[in-house]
Parts: sequence; C-alpha cells; structure tokens
Amino acid sequence: MASSTTNARDLEQIVRDGLSSLVFAFGHKTGIVDAFTEIQQPCTAEELSQKAGKKLRYTQEWLGCMVAAGIVTITDDEKYSLPHDKTQIKTWGHIATAIPILGDIIPKLDKAATLGGPKGFTYQEPYLHWLNGFRSPEALQEWNQELLVPVVNLKSGDEFVILDIGCGFGKHSREVANLYPRSKIYAIDMEQVSIDNAKKELAEDGLQNIEYLCMRGGQLPEEWADKFDFVIINDVLHDSYEVDEILEGVKKVLKPDGFAAAFDPAVSSYHKKIFKDATAQFYLPYSLFSCLPVSSMGPNEGLGIGWGYERRKQKIEEHGFRVVQVGEKDVNTIQEGIVFQK
Repeated sequence: MASSTTNARDLEQIVRDGLSSLVFAFGHKTGIVDAFTEIQQPCTAEELSQKAGKKLRYTQEWLGCMVAAGIVTITDDEKYSLPHDKTQIKTWGHIATAIPILGDIIPKLDKAATLGGPKGFTYQEPYLHWLNGFRSPEALQEWNQELLVPVVNLKSGDEFVILDIGCGFGKHSREVANLYPRSKIYAIDMEQVSIDNAKKELAEDGLQNIEYLCMRGGQLPEEWADKFDFVIINDVLHDSYEVDEILEGVKKVLKPDGFAAAFDPAVSSYHKKIFKDATAQFYLPYSLFSCLPVSSMGPNEGLGIGWGYERRKQKIEEHGFRVVQVGEKDVNTIQEGIVFQK
C-alpha cells in the first residue's frame, strides 16, 4: 500500500490567516503601518488615526482585525502596539501587498488554466513593479555576498566581462556593477518596460560600467561568442519558455574558462519532498500566478518554480555542461544556485 503524508494543516486557520494578511497589506500600502512604527507605542486608536491620516472608525476596524490575528497587542486601557522589528515589518508588509496584485490576475489565470484556453500570459506590469520593490539594495548586497561572490572567486582577478540574463528593472545588475567596478556588465531583459525602467535608474546612478539591452536570452548575438567570464541567470530559467535556447546561447557566449550560475528558488521537483516545506509554500504561489503562465507561452509545456532543482540540474547537464560544487553543499542537495561550465 502506498504511503501518504499525514497531519495536514487546519484549513480554516489557513484561510483566516490569508484574510489577516490582506488586511495587513492594506495597512502597509496605505501608510497605517508606517504611522504605527513612527508613533509612540502603546497608542490609542485616536492617536494612530491622526498620525496615519485615516478616519477613526476605519482605523479601529483595522486594529480589530490585527488584534484578532495576534499581530497587534492591546493593553487593559485599550492602547495598541505593533511589537515587531521594523525591518521585518517593512519586508513582510511589502510581501503581503502581492496578495491583491495576484488577486487581480485570477481572471487571466482562470482562462489559462481552463481546457481549451490560452497557453498562458506575459508578465503583468503591476507584478513587475511589486517584484522590483521587493528587492531592496540591502537584500541584494547580502545575496551577492552569499551566492555571487563565491562564484566570481572561482576566477582570479577583478576585471571581468559579465552577462546578466533577465535583469528585470536592473537593481541587481547595478549592485553587481558597484561590487565589481573594474568589470563590464551587460544586462538584458526581454521586457521593454523593464529595460526602460533600468535605463532610467542607471541615468540617475551614473554608473559607467553597465549597459542595458532589450534582448531575449535565447537570441544572443553571434558576435558575443566566447565573450563572457561569467553569465548570471537569476530567477530566469523557471520563468522561461526557451530554456534550451538560453542554455545553447550561454554555451556560445561563455569563455572556455568561464562560469555560468543559474539561481532559482530552492524547491524540489517532487511534491513528496515539499510537504510543509516553508520555501515551497512561499514561492509556489508566485509561480502559479506568474512564472507558470509566462513559461507556458512557448511551444513546450510550462515550467514554473515547480519544475524544481532536480529537473533543472538535469536539463543543464543535458546541454553538456559540467555542474560545479561551490561551497560545502553537494550539487545533489536542493539549493538556490547551480554553477556550471562548458
């Protein structure tokens, strides 16, 4: 008899928590949460209402929701506190604002999921803007130190030619350009809205060692053959409907002694391995609403984050690349990065 997972979570509580997250997102989006972090705590509903510039009755109802959820605490004399670290409040407040954005995508997702419906749909601009706001400079700097620097350290020196495939609004590529000022960064994305935003931000930053280009990762120019020391493919492969073309392009443009690094959420390809897995629980909903539909736009079956580490590694190896261990984690351990050479 086949075994099964047990002890499923309380469905009622999951839905209640989802509703509370939506209310918290409203407070973050409209300035109530910011006002709460700035005001002397504990405070009265009237004081918070004045600080946030919101009507008292709506402030009271918002506080009621948050007290019921255990997010806000209340004293015996009905004064309120938001007892959480400000950085965590800011981070998770912004993440919660994805909920209404994803909710607006439901009609498109319903059509794409229906038999006989469209294969998928392209990136939705509100989601792209949300994603850009999610990646703070501080978070990107920490990510670079943890994941990118060990890859770049595989080669000696500090003067490289680097390709960033799928750069989005360009925040990460600008951090890479700052981190390696003697290197030249080429950052590409298939979405013109992303490149337009990236170029606008670049003009304000004044960086001289980075160039943004609107270009498909699967259509890299012939003149780039053997050009790059490093190719960064960050949060791209699981979103793409041209993975084979991207990997063939990487093989073409990578120097013989160069390294490519594909970073995607550390989620297993197999559902039996993700039961009550926090990483999968966090990332797979974004995949359902965005990554899977976008990756379904081509001739092949869509991938999404559920494609997973094991199948992604297998695909890279099928293209003749050798996967390289960086750090202490064995390459067969589910992780965010896959580093490889041709």
